[in-house]
Order: sequence, then C-alpha cells, then structure tokens
Amino acid sequence: MHAFRAAPLASALIVCCGQAFGQAEFRVYHEHPRIFLEPARLARLRKDVDRQSLRWIALRDLVNSGTAFPEQPLVDALRFQVEGAEDAADRAVEWSLRAAGDGIRTAAELRQAALVFDWCRSRFDRDSLEVAKDAIVAAVSAVLPQASVDVGLVRAAILASIALAGDWDESESALRTLLRMHWDLEVLPALETGALTDDGAALIAVLEASLAVRHNLEIDLLRPATKALAALVRTRLLSYYPLDLETEEGTARRPSRFGTDEALARVQAPLYRIAEMLLVAYESNLREFQFLQGWIRDDNYQLRSPMSAPYEFLWVNPYLPGLTPQSAPMLAYDPVRGRLYGRLGWERPASWIGFVDGRLELLEGENLSVSDRFKGLSAMYFPDSVVVPMAPPAKVVLTWQPAHEKPPENARIFLVGLRAFETYALKVGGRQARLVDAGAGGVIVLHSDPNSQKRDRIDFRKKVRLDLRPTLKPTDPRRPRPTLGR
Repeated sequence: MHAFRAAPLASALIVCCGQAFGQAEFRVYHEHPRIFLEPARLARLRKDVDRQSLRWIALRDLVNSGTAFPEQPLVDALRFQVEGAEDAADRAVEWSLRAAGDGIRTAAELRQAALVFDWCRSRFDRDSLEVAKDAIVAAVSAVLPQASVDVGLVRAAILASIALAGDWDESESALRTLLRMHWDLEVLPALETGALTDDGAALIAVLEASLAVRHNLEIDLLRPATKALAALVRTRLLSYYPLDLETEEGTARRPSRFGTDEALARVQAPLYRIAEMLLVAYESNLREFQFLQGWIRDDNYQLRSPMSAPYEFLWVNPYLPGLTPQSAPMLAYDPVRGRLYGRLGWERPASWIGFVDGRLELLEGENLSVSDRFKGLSAMYFPDSVVVPMAPPAKVVLTWQPAHEKPPENARIFLVGLRAFETYALKVGGRQARLVDAGAGGVIVLHSDPNSQKRDRIDFRKKVRLDLRPTLKPTDPRRPRPTLGR
C-alpha cells in the first residue's frame, strides 16, 4: 500500500478546509453504471457498436486479435456495457477479486477496481461483491487522512466512492472529505494557476473526476477554475508546433511544451489528445470547445494503440458537430499562465511563435530558435494583433504590416519579454506616460479600441510609437524573487 501512505492531516487543516461546496449533499442517487456511462453516452456507444463506427471497429479489431490491453479490466467492463459481452465482464470480475486478494496498491488499480465494480456490478455474486467492496473501501480509507495526495489518487478515490454508494455506508462521508479537503485544498489551487495542465495524465485525472462528480452529485468542480480552463482551451490548438510526431500510438501532433525533447513529447502527445476528448465531453457548447471538437475529429490523428483506442471509442462523439480549426484565431493569449501562441497560417510549413516562461520560440519550417533576450527582435504581425519583444528601457515604432492592408480597428498589441507583475511607465506617441502592469509571464496587452478614451486610443493608420521604461514602484509580491548568484 506504499502509494497510499502519508502523514495524517493536521486537525487545524480539517477545521479550516475550503467552503467551495457550501452545504452540498454528497449522496449518490443514480443507478449503475454511474461513472462516465450516463444514459445519453451509453446509448450513443451502443449505437456505435450497432453501426460499426470507425472507432468501434478499431477497438474490436484489437480485441479480436487477442491484444493484451494495458487496462484490460477497463476494456472488458466497457465491452460488457456496450455489447453485452458477459465473458469479458466475468474476466473483469476475476481481475477485481485477484486485486482484492493481493490488496489494491496503486491509484491505477483503485481506479480500475472502481470502474469494474460500477460497470459489472450485476456479474458479481453476493460474496464476491463483498470481497471487492471491502478491498476498495480499505484503499479509499487509506487515502482520506493523507496530508498530500496526488491528483491521480484523488481521482481514483472519488470514482471508487461514487461506485460504492449504496453498498458502503461511509461513501457520502468519504466524498465529503475528498472534495472539501483534498480537492478544495490541493487540486483546485493548482488548477486555478494552471499548474496541473501541462502534464497530460494530471489533466485527464482532473477531468475524469469532474465528469463523474458533476453527473452524480451535480457539483461543478471546475467552476472556480473557469478562467484558467477557458484560457487553456483558447490556447490549446496553437500550443502545438505545426509538426507531427510518429509514435507507437500513431501520428500525433507535437506539443510545444516539451521543446526539443521528442521522447517526452511522444509520451505526452497521446495523453494530451485524450485530455482534449475529455474537455469536449465536459463542455461542447462554447465556441472555443467547438474548435477543439473539430480538432479531435480529424481522423488522421486517431489513436489506435491498445492504450488509447478504448478512449477514442469512449470519448470521441462522431455525432457532435465541431468548428474547423482552420477558422480559429491564429493568435491566442493565456493571461493565467502568461503564455502566448500564434501561427501564420494553417497550411504547412507554417511560421509559429510561442512565448512561455520568459522565452520566445520561433519555428520556421522545421528550424526552431529559442531566445530569452529580446533587444533588437522585430515585431511580429498577425491578422488582428502584433507581438512586440521588449527589453526596457526601449522605444519602438510600429507600422502595420502588411502595409497595403487596412489595419483592424480593434488590434491588440502584446508586449512580451518583461518581468512578471512588474510595473512600467508607458508613453504612446507624445502622450503623458502612464503606469501599466505586466501580468503573469511578463506580458502587457494594449488594445487599439476606437471607442476607448482618447488617452488610451491607438491608431494603426499612423505610426505607433511606444516608449516603455521600468519604474521605482514597489514590486508586486506575486513576482518571483531574484536569487543570489551561484
């Protein structure tokens, strides 16, 4: 049980736990299956089996060829629900009883045990149901008093507590502890700052837990992190290099987050795609999410490996319309993480930029350059924006490019390369200097809104002169403190 051991929570922490859920009730009323397979999704998956959809055929072919899946119990339990495969369900139950006999030792085992209990409950007899329940209860009970819990383990314990509702008298109390303490105090703060979204497995865990809780408890775990989630989705498409990776999973888009580390990118790319499927499953009405739906429906990037094919079938809804990514904006800004991504066109090869963690990346064809020095770098123009690398004190003169095109009335200017949360004095043209604050990542955003006050108006029909200088205003406490020299 090594994965479940940790120091107990201090009593003061318990008393001061977050109040995000108010007086919410943590009782589950839904019948099995409760986790992921709510009636509408289950009906759609069974329809996919009847119609022999592309993703069902990919999964079926792996099954028929005798493939050993990394998450075999999940696949067997899923087949029972969507095609009535009782032999597969019985194998999943046998696995569950073996895991119970050995003791559930990891978050991955607990998650799968919860899914088998929920999806195959009717295939357990009375004695085997009790054995499986007791093992899951023991694993969840070991998680509850821990002082610090990995998000994957929190997700597994939440799913398990939902699966056992009605069979375990303490499931409601367990869910209250998991959500009011572990989620509210550990997961949510990291989610609000974007700290959990760079790792594909962590983001998957957040979204799986949120989907299960929303369906069964009618609590939106992601609502407090709406700003971070919206910014994540807004920048998601553009955060990939316009390059592909060949992986064991198939052709994948290459996340820019991992730079030149292709080995790590190959590991993360399939997880990123599965996370995007879950994002669309969580929200499909907002425009940013509809671009993401169009993104994941591109069958050139369908994952067909034993690890990912079950999730392609489970989460990609072929009946849900999406917007073509080619109609999405070509520059996107994440104010929570202080990140900026853009590309000049969707046809390859395409020029691409990314400003992340104080570094500016430029990709031309397959040539990637990275710089943390911004003096002398040229401004980069997009259809409705311009990105200006700055090294204050600095003066720049902007002339809209291409010169023959009429500049947009509502263009944005992104000044990048600054110190996060630092205050600067900015002069636009001959106007008096005013104080502006750089946000997370060291970005200042200016708007050329023709309806703004005259002192703030920027007119790209003329040359735009900017003069940016540091000030002596006290530093924002959120800014990282300088470290002593080595």
